[in-house]
Amino acid sequence: MECGEINPGPAEAFGELRQMARLMNLLGGHSKEDKEILSTLNMLDRNQVPVRIEIENSPIRFNSRLNVRSATVVIAKPLSLNKGLSKGGTVRFKVPNSEGREIRLEIITPHFNLSNGNPVFLCKVPTAYAASNLRGALRFNTSKFTNVQLMVEGHPESFRIVDLSSTGCKFYLTNKEAKKLFPIGNQLASCTISLGSKVSVKLDSLVPRNLRGQSVGCEIQVAKQGPSQKYLMHLLSSLEKTESDQYKT
Repeated sequence: MECGEINPGPAEAFGELRQMARLMNLLGGHSKEDKEILSTLNMLDRNQVPVRIEIENSPIRFNSRLNVRSATVVIAKPLSLNKGLSKGGTVRFKVPNSEGREIRLEIITPHFNLSNGNPVFLCKVPTAYAASNLRGALRFNTSKFTNVQLMVEGHPESFRIVDLSSTGCKFYLTNKEAKKLFPIGNQLASCTISLGSKVSVKLDSLVPRNLRGQSVGCEIQVAKQGPSQKYLMHLLSSLEKTESDQYKT
């Protein structure tokens, strides 16, 4: 595993992965799942296919490559990542071109240096695929921005968005009374995501899907009329570049 920016593997690698995904769907049996996972990990290793790692219970996500050594998965660690990984913690990633398959790995050694000095962390090879978290779109951490906020028509307060994608967002409630605005499964209209004082993204709908403590996770549909979709995609593209620059391996 060499240091440097992540570059996509050859097209043949992704074609091979697609063929493997079809075979997995045909096999389906749980008794062979551990072998399928190991084969998938070996394929990603052999073809140096980049994956987007998500540290669970953390806003940290980064692109990386992996190696498989016996029963251990070795994952390249960003040079700037000094915390967030812990023994017994978990990371996950979607298998490229696999129709939504996800692999979830337990961390056994959060900090390790290879003989060439490159930092990595070590994980167990899992025996089963992860239950999908149903988040198909790439999500980005916006918690450091105080001006990315959800506005609800007729409500005087705004809600700080800490996680954003093209199809969803997560924001913090300001008080207990605000929970009444967002009943789970109830569709809200006339909502807007403000991006500073001059730019806003209008939403055709917002549907709360989960409530954890003071945070609400929502599904959103951006208004097709006007520049809202363009504004949001520009922001997400900027966040992706910032994330990539910050967490290089």
